[in-house]
Amino acid sequence: MSTTNASIENWLRSYMSDPQKNTMKELPGPAFDLPSVGFSRADDPLYAFYQKHIDPDFYRRPEQWLESVYGHAFDPANVSVISWVLPQTADTRAKSRECTDCPAMEWQMVRVHGEACNRSMAKALEEHLVSQGYEAVAPMCSPEFTWAKSEQFTLVSNWSERHTAFISGLGTFGLCDGLISHRGKAARYGSVIVHLPLEATKRPYTRYNEYCLAEKGCTACIDRCPAGAITLEGGHDKAKCQAYHKDVIAPICHERYGYDGYSVCGLCQTGVPCECGIPGR
Repeated sequence: MSTTNASIENWLRSYMSDPQKNTMKELPGPAFDLPSVGFSRADDPLYAFYQKHIDPDFYRRPEQWLESVYGHAFDPANVSVISWVLPQTADTRAKSRECTDCPAMEWQMVRVHGEACNRSMAKALEEHLVSQGYEAVAPMCSPEFTWAKSEQFTLVSNWSERHTAFISGLGTFGLCDGLISHRGKAARYGSVIVHLPLEATKRPYTRYNEYCLAEKGCTACIDRCPAGAITLEGGHDKAKCQAYHKDVIAPICHERYGYDGYSVCGLCQTGVPCECGIPGR
């Protein structure tokens, strides 16, 4: 059986259809709705652009990830990237939409256990492709995946799931740095790189922020941000956002939910026109 775009998408949707895998564990119900999938090629000029723009010595192009794992050179024209969006469920979005200082417990569990599911699926797809005879790697699961401080961007990683999703035709960026796909901004992303020339998804946009309404005067994510970390002029202030997670969200989670694990905000992803789709479409 040949490995095609359709067979890979079916594999991913089948994986997330398993309630034993797609779970919040500590709460009932699935972590995510079923995924949407996009594809790109390693020779897409945007990968080289992002590497140069973020840090040429730190950020890796797709073929470089394969080269690091397998120890030999790869032709970018024969390397593909499989990218997916995992949308938050309607129930999780509705519960967090009602919150103003800290998202619902379901949102916290999706970030912890849902993201663990996302990573497990990425690793399982990597292993599935390898079993089919293809060289593959899931960067988010690699011990070589790392973060670094950046003078220009505050914090950067050597592989970005959202930028990969943008290149793979899944969506464009919003004012708060979230990616707005046709499934909305309330979502998580993942990817796997494979030595296989798959058909690239045609990007239905030309600008990095094409789906965001900020240029038309929308301030919804600004109004939703309890940290004051989003502005029309400056976009998303990562340092202020992270400080709110640590100084405010964590104590609220302890007091309100009795939860002391990893905690996040994400209120800017709900109660906004781009929550579950492309606004105006």
